[in-house]
Amino acid sequence: MAEVKPFRGIIYEKTHFNNTVMAPPYDVIDEDYKEILKQRNPYNIVNLTLPESYTKAKQLLDEWLKNGILKMDNSCRFYAYSCNYRFDNKERQLKGILIALKVEPFGKNIKPHEKTLKGPKIDRFNLITTTHASFCPIMGLYSHDKTINEIISETVSSSVMFEAKFEDTTHSLYAIDSNHIKTIEESLKDKTIIIADGHHRYETALMIKEHFNKQGLKNGGFDYILTLLVDAHSGGLCLFSIHRLIKQLKDKEAFIESLKQYFTVKQGRFDDADFIGYSKDGFISLFLEKRPTALPDGLDAKIFEDIIYKKILKLTDEDIKNQHIAGYAHTEKELIEAVDKGSAVFGFLLKPINYETLTQIVNQGLIVPQKSTYFYPKIPSGLVGYHFDSIKGCENV
Repeated sequence: MAEVKPFRGIIYEKTHFNNTVMAPPYDVIDEDYKEILKQRNPYNIVNLTLPESYTKAKQLLDEWLKNGILKMDNSCRFYAYSCNYRFDNKERQLKGILIALKVEPFGKNIKPHEKTLKGPKIDRFNLITTTHASFCPIMGLYSHDKTINEIISETVSSSVMFEAKFEDTTHSLYAIDSNHIKTIEESLKDKTIIIADGHHRYETALMIKEHFNKQGLKNGGFDYILTLLVDAHSGGLCLFSIHRLIKQLKDKEAFIESLKQYFTVKQGRFDDADFIGYSKDGFISLFLEKRPTALPDGLDAKIFEDIIYKKILKLTDEDIKNQHIAGYAHTEKELIEAVDKGSAVFGFLLKPINYETLTQIVNQGLIVPQKSTYFYPKIPSGLVGYHFDSIKGCENV
């Protein structure tokens, strides 16, 4: 069973909390935007998530806690979270529950859905082992649970702890009644948690746990990671595919001819195509001649990677990772702009994957290639954080 615990979150004192202290997840902030966030408010959370140095982050965190900018919550809690946002001309609401999730190796109770790039995790490792804190929750999906969802809905309709507008979305944090703690823990006992966003951060948490275990330390706050759990089917989270780019081609016509070894290629855009390509010459549609029987539906990104990136373009995993030739676009608009501006020669639209298919893939022990799924909206940093001391006294609540 996945083990979850309430925790005493690190929150801003109400006099210091407003729209200007929040920041996007650290891994989507460039240097220019980082400076903008810091200028908005000297206490913006980006000072702790992307600090000048790890020791500076610890110094700031200690100062902010001492001076009452931040504080440790008085009670051990589960927190409800909501995000009101607009997408596809519809008003939507994401709802979930923030918990401390006990980390364990992927496989039995906690499963990845996406292959991770073997990029450096040392930055987050150094930051968290220095500060003993994190402010960027990962996101996990659980199968539909009426009891938990009713608790979340009941809480979200009650008094809010913090609420702020950020990047055209409204984010709210609520304290779940302590009477629900045991009910939530019991309801999650039989659940498998699928990591949606935050695979690298989860793997870093495993490294941190191992680091402290090697020092002879057991059963500490380092065993847990701050996690937002969302109902995969009714939590209000949007799921999209990430599209593919080809940044360089020696011979565009020869490339199109090579596609015909595996696809029927038609000029124009057809909704029933397996892949829709775009270049400055317009759209083409690709229809697989023979779909790999070993792969279930929903693994279109793997089919694309295996056939187009690896067989036709002869790219290795390392080539795909370094993105000199391969590339990604999160939206059709972004893909078309990349081609039109000349930063890519070709773009290919991938079909969206749904939660049912994603769950089936994971339950079969399979994973999709890196950068196959894009979840929206993203959870900002600044609403609540987690410290290794956050779990103290909460083990038997």
